[in-house]
Amino acid sequence: MRTLWSAAVALLVTGATASAQIARVAVTPGSLDAGGLHDVQYVFTMGPRGLAPGGGVRIEIPVAYAETEFLLWSAPQTDGATLPGYVTATTSPGAPVRVRVDGLLRGIVEATVEAPVPAGGTVTIRYRGQVQGIAGRITARHQSRVRAGDPWVAPAASPSIVVRPARAEQVAVQYASDQTLGQPFAVTLVALDRYGNLATGFTGTVQLRSTDSAAVVPRTVAFRAADRGRVVIPAAVFNTGGFQKITASDPSRRVTTTFRYAMVDIRPPAVRHLFGDTHFHSGTGAQEQGFFTNSTGADVNTTGTNTFKELNLAGDHRANFTRATDAYTYARDVMHLDFASTSEHSAPLLTPAAWRGSQDVSDAFYAPGRFTTLYGFEWTPDLNHYVVLYRDRAGQPFRHDLYPDFPALVRALDVQQVSALTVPHVSWPFANHNIWQDSVGASYRRLGELYSLWNSRHLVQPDDDPQLFEVGADDRWSYQYAWKRGNRMGVIAASDNHLGHPGANNSSISVRHAGGLAVVLAPVNDRDGVWNAMQARATYATTGTPIYLDFAADGHQMGSEFRTVRPVRLTGRVAGTNRLARVEVVRLMAGAFTTVFLARPEAETFALDFVDTTATGSAMYYLRVTQVEEYPGRLYSHATAEMAWSSPIWVEQD
Repeated sequence: MRTLWSAAVALLVTGATASAQIARVAVTPGSLDAGGLHDVQYVFTMGPRGLAPGGGVRIEIPVAYAETEFLLWSAPQTDGATLPGYVTATTSPGAPVRVRVDGLLRGIVEATVEAPVPAGGTVTIRYRGQVQGIAGRITARHQSRVRAGDPWVAPAASPSIVVRPARAEQVAVQYASDQTLGQPFAVTLVALDRYGNLATGFTGTVQLRSTDSAAVVPRTVAFRAADRGRVVIPAAVFNTGGFQKITASDPSRRVTTTFRYAMVDIRPPAVRHLFGDTHFHSGTGAQEQGFFTNSTGADVNTTGTNTFKELNLAGDHRANFTRATDAYTYARDVMHLDFASTSEHSAPLLTPAAWRGSQDVSDAFYAPGRFTTLYGFEWTPDLNHYVVLYRDRAGQPFRHDLYPDFPALVRALDVQQVSALTVPHVSWPFANHNIWQDSVGASYRRLGELYSLWNSRHLVQPDDDPQLFEVGADDRWSYQYAWKRGNRMGVIAASDNHLGHPGANNSSISVRHAGGLAVVLAPVNDRDGVWNAMQARATYATTGTPIYLDFAADGHQMGSEFRTVRPVRLTGRVAGTNRLARVEVVRLMAGAFTTVFLARPEAETFALDFVDTTATGSAMYYLRVTQVEEYPGRLYSHATAEMAWSSPIWVEQD
């Protein structure tokens, strides 16, 4: 037994050593500038066995497609030395080498030698192109094989490439949206570059002012190199009630600034306006597995598109270089969100181990009172996508290939008996949409995702089409269609971000996968508070900016249902992040949507108090807010104005 055990251990060690000794790689330079044009070299130094003819090395580069194609690395190519993404390869002994670009995303570069490369010799792959605009640390994935026909071997560990953020272009002033008179609170100033990265290299001084002349706020704040783009003022104080804000300005005019309002009350808030993002993806959903090999170990380049699709449907769709830990850090520390949840695609690569890993990351970031995380996955059949959210860890993902329609998903949730929310994610205005499927699942479908990156995904930034999935009572993809057919859903928004930047707003034309925010009205920021608010439809949606919104009917908050014998009194208050162009109350009655109240404030705050004397029978109301254009006077084809929508209120008038 000892001989057999020793032999087995020796075989394992020899195999691991042999794999590790094919080649080791160094990447230079190891640090790159986000969005910059760089020459990058992958230098492979051969181990004791060297390379035989037909052997070689290969690398995988983070490339993308469609609207994110120009935000990640230039696609590798061998056709033009002056074009972005040009790749070549050489060997130190001068052995001939062939270069091939492969993979269905064209992100894999293979260098195959035609003559031996001895131990200690090198193979160098050179890449010249634009690197990704997303800052952070990425793995320099690579593989090697000694001779033709051998399997490609990945090392136990790979070096990292650090992508540094670009220079700061914006400073955002962040704090909680509900404050108590005379009580200290933290203010966070965050510097962002053009891509929405935390601008860690920003230094300089900004000046602060407040609408509250009695506020305790420092007049200036200095960003030092050690702050790495983020400064916290620990104890600001508002001493005047009502809507108040703190604004920043840069005397040097190097950066623009953004602001938000807080409601200041003499009493601690009964409910808090908590901003979050419940729909974003990362490579963690596929255990950060790239496209070199599929789940069986077969070379993806020898498989058909179906196997490739199996990989691409998981994780971030872009070779899974992103990580959930980085995404949660971005949501909490850069976007200053109050809650968040990954919703990894329920494809075959979201294995039980990958799901547990996703849940572990969510648990690691859960900090009751400060930052709440949930568990989620996206169920993705061909057209009718849903984000499924859980409060409790017992919930499991259900694959769309095993549960191919919404009734099947609902039956699985019924059997599982874990509290769940199924949030419709409309992504295309297709006439054959059947996402609402009215006859099943109403108890799970308490909320709908009214806005996401899909409202602007295929538009030239900063164009947006924020009402694409709201209006159109006869359009099968619209929420007005669903409400008209009796679906009683509240609304949220989300980003559907695949780049590690949940909560990112389209603050510049270089920010992609920008989407909306979900807002919940909860007494406390923890899992029960956020979850109960969602179940109660005490929610609203914004296009990605922290607009403050309250809306009630006869004192019943958004999401409520009630009966009355009197004309309905509708009240609300709004504080924008720019001037408010329109504040509307939209009513659904007798199958028709009409605007029963309209104001044009041209101010940043507004209070609503309106009695609807024309309603009879059943009616539904929601509040819609539109700010002024962010880019006035520019010839964009679509809107550049931020918006917000309340969840509806349903009223039965006797």
